[in-house]
Amino acid sequence: MSTGLALTPPAPTIEAQQLVEQVAPHAYVWRAESEQKQAQIDALERKLKQKDAELAQLKRVEESAAQTPKASASTTTATSGWQTGEFTAYWGIDDGMNGGVITAKGDDISKSIYYKGYRIVAASKNVPFNSIIEINVNGQMIKGIKRDTGNAITDGKIDITFTNGAECKTFGRQHGKYRIIGRLE
Repeated sequence: MSTGLALTPPAPTIEAQQLVEQVAPHAYVWRAESEQKQAQIDALERKLKQKDAELAQLKRVEESAAQTPKASASTTTATSGWQTGEFTAYWGIDDGMNGGVITAKGDDISKSIYYKGYRIVAASKNVPFNSIIEINVNGQMIKGIKRDTGNAITDGKIDITFTNGAECKTFGRQHGKYRIIGRLE
């Protein structure tokens, strides 16, 4: 049932009209700023997801490295005493300066920096290939295996593989100690 009366909203007051005239021009700017901020938030959230994925990958690599390889029938054990040494970092990049991506024993370090659970390292020509080397740098223990060598690597210097240049730069050049604890045959 209709009464026949049409309800119309009341006309805006003069103050309301003045407020609309003051605010309306800014509303477009505010909306554009809001959309820009939302785009920045979305980009940061994507970057955060990417970093979370990288962190998860690094944790998997760290867990893999933390698992101490079990000695097999083809491992000989002959522990040398701790020696002091200088440790540097390298990664698998073929830039003419970093040694390329293939180690002297044929490992592609751009794909993995581990060999049979040990971190791939480059050591002096006086250290036999497949020697298992325990490294202690600033309290960080690394179990490495010599799979590479280099012209600039002399006695007491060991080059440790990393996954990228940023990690190498962070590690830099450090002093610590090492010992040979065995050898894979």
